[in-house]
Amino acid sequence: MSEQKALLLSQKQAPFTVGTLPIPKPGPGEILIKVEAVALNPADWKMQKTGTFIDKYPAVLGCDVAGIAHDLGEGVKGKFEKGERQYTLVSADFAGRIPSHIGFAEAASIPAGFTSAAVGLLAAQPAGAGLNPTFDPKVKFCGQPAFVFGGSSCLGQFAIQILRTLQHSPIITYASAKHTEFLKSLGATHVIDRGSVPTSGVPDAVKLIIGDSDTPLKIAYDAISEVDTQDACFALVQQGGIVVSVLPSTEDRSTEGKTLIRIRGVPQLHPEFGRRMWEKLPKLVEQGVIVPNRVERLPDGLAGVVGGLKRLENNTVSGVKLVAFPQETV
Repeated sequence: MSEQKALLLSQKQAPFTVGTLPIPKPGPGEILIKVEAVALNPADWKMQKTGTFIDKYPAVLGCDVAGIAHDLGEGVKGKFEKGERQYTLVSADFAGRIPSHIGFAEAASIPAGFTSAAVGLLAAQPAGAGLNPTFDPKVKFCGQPAFVFGGSSCLGQFAIQILRTLQHSPIITYASAKHTEFLKSLGATHVIDRGSVPTSGVPDAVKLIIGDSDTPLKIAYDAISEVDTQDACFALVQQGGIVVSVLPSTEDRSTEGKTLIRIRGVPQLHPEFGRRMWEKLPKLVEQGVIVPNRVERLPDGLAGVVGGLKRLENNTVSGVKLVAFPQETV
């Protein structure tokens, strides 16, 4: 059986090492992808540190990949063909053709981030806020404000774009001022500078922007989801409002008259919504309605992933997605 190089965890909480694994055969409904680019996520270093969600070792982490369809499982031919450029999470149901105008690195930046934003904002409750579970193009929220905490994060960038497609206005975000023009190009109308306004001051800053509007702010997407950011989001949404969070709350919010949506941004957990989303996503990217994250290329193939994950752990990455290129592994 042919083998491939892989970045492995040999046991729980072990350091990453470059090793080899057999190249698998795709099962029914699956695509074997020759991976050209892999994007890093904070979940990767957290899983390595804690062992969460890992069933057996050696383990290979990561879910954001882009590459070329190398082999097709039963039932896939016709939907995809060998040699096509793909980005995928797991199966053919959750994969899409890469539009010709973007590269492998940009494509790899899309799956996990867009899924977490789309599930959190669009999927029916309790999985998401239920803004548009069917991706109906007629659903609009014109004149209704929305807020994104951490707009320059990879999740925040996709949340802003999704809110723009729904025509929310204003779309307010909290981020570093250096990202202002970029975030406005994605759809943000106002950027509150995290360098001059503390987290505790965000609710008042949002009120100054909205003013005496008759339309209350009822949707906030927290891409950071620490205790203080959740506090700020709950303070700024009005009664009946929804806070979408990538992490669970450490406090009981049930008495506040507001709803906390904890995102589980894995399409397999929401198969009907996930399949519908992946049917729509390639066209949205092709049309420029959804644009990828800006990317930073990591050197040294798989070996470069380790340093990239350390940067994510140390919170020294801002406004870009770190992407490694496995075929460059020595």
